[in-house]
Amino acid sequence: MPNVQRSLELDPAIHAVEVKITAQIHDEAKVRRALEHSGVEPEHREIYFFDTRDLALFDAGVVLRARKIIDGADDSTVKLRPVDPTTLAGAWKQTEGFEVELDAVGDNMICSAKLSSDQRREEIDKVAAGEREIRKLFSEAQEQLILEHAPTDVSWPDLAILGPVQVRKWKVDPKGFGEEVVAEEWTLPDGSDLIELSIKTEPERAKEVSDAFIAYLEENGFTTEGEQQTKTRATRSYFTGGEGFA
Repeated sequence: MPNVQRSLELDPAIHAVEVKITAQIHDEAKVRRALEHSGVEPEHREIYFFDTRDLALFDAGVVLRARKIIDGADDSTVKLRPVDPTTLAGAWKQTEGFEVELDAVGDNMICSAKLSSDQRREEIDKVAAGEREIRKLFSEAQEQLILEHAPTDVSWPDLAILGPVQVRKWKVDPKGFGEEVVAEEWTLPDGSDLIELSIKTEPERAKEVSDAFIAYLEENGFTTEGEQQTKTRATRSYFTGGEGFA
């Protein structure tokens, strides 16, 4: 289960800590029933990633993503994961929209940084259809971030479109817990899926909220132990000829 004890000594640049739990296969039906009974309608998303076929960007800790959000604002994101916040240029930490977070996935603590940019409707569709360059989805600031962290031998024409992944996202306030829980169901084209439950909190409250989250799940019969898959890694593997969600 996540251990965020170390979050008490975080870099000041970290804005939030997100604790993530992958629902075990035997719990997935129970999670879906709980979500159906919550009365909350899910937000529907379609997600694309961009990388070389041998995942050169991913291996270098750079993630390029575009999200279509039904009835919401589409966006593109450059994420650095993992990243040491102490090595980030001070200018980035002052850039509007630049965020540094700590993800607790199982026993792993992974720091990430991201910069997002809104996209007009149909811009992502045009890229997916090959009618627009991938590069057009990213702002000048995002391109500069990529330039500073991506391998020098990877250029825009080298990138492939990896997607789409269909996503349903719920934000619920479970009775008796007191914190907002986010549930995401990611479904690949082969029908395999993954459900992730997460909470996000301020660094100074991370251990307290994480312990309460784990206790709440276990009290309600959910397994918090077991293999923790990461959505991004499994998705990239699937679209480059490997296996998807287990």
